[in-house]
Amino acid sequence: GALADIGNVNVTVVDVLTLTVAESAVSSAPALPAFRPVRPCYLSDMRGASPAGSGSLGLENKQGDFKVTWNGAGKSMTEANIHAAGADMRAWPAMATWNTGAVYEVDVSGIQAHPLHFHVNPFQVVQMPNATYGGGFFQVGDFHDTLLLSDVTAAERVKIRMNTDRFTGKMFVHCHILAHEDMGMMNLIDLVGTEGAVLAGAENCVNAALNTTTIAVTTPASTTSGSPRVSSSFLVASFRSGVLLGSFVAVFFQLALG
Repeated sequence: GALADIGNVNVTVVDVLTLTVAESAVSSAPALPAFRPVRPCYLSDMRGASPAGSGSLGLENKQGDFKVTWNGAGKSMTEANIHAAGADMRAWPAMATWNTGAVYEVDVSGIQAHPLHFHVNPFQVVQMPNATYGGGFFQVGDFHDTLLLSDVTAAERVKIRMNTDRFTGKMFVHCHILAHEDMGMMNLIDLVGTEGAVLAGAENCVNAALNTTTIAVTTPASTTSGSPRVSSSFLVASFRSGVLLGSFVAVFFQLALG
């Protein structure tokens, strides 16, 4: 093979494989078998569950006042506000308190401009103004770790549900544009109760039955299409032990709770 100079290193370039792709004489593609992955309990379909609580979450920027609110209440979580009067992040009051091992329903606003991101738990989309967005990529029933729907108007809402599975402690929620997060668009939800608690009915959901249906506590609405899907953004950030990968750098350098 020929020699190639890459920086200060001489390497030999050789052809390892030549692959030729040609269309066959078959007039139609063969049918592929259906595949449904076995999902863990924390990805159980929540569309038919009874929420333990509900409320409105706003990703807000009003004249440069960046903040996350719960039912209209919430303070901009800037560095100055965090450290006011000598306090630190551990003293920041949670904007809401949720029980571990339950389902909570959230009406989200501001999602057209600010990607919504929770630490610890993924969430499921249960209602949108339109059935799908992004050419069908975003659908009701999908699970996400981070969600931005630029085609939703500022006046429209997206409804999500979260299974507060197993973990207690403070859970961050913030805009995933990190410049907006730095300017205060983040807040905390306090997860309380029993460490290790899971949603009633979902204790033993990892089994063959989950390949064809959902757990007993659910009854998926007929207006949705098929089984819930896990988004690519969730697959990229699926570490659940306290901090999700998608925000690790921000947490390590900006939000670390000593």
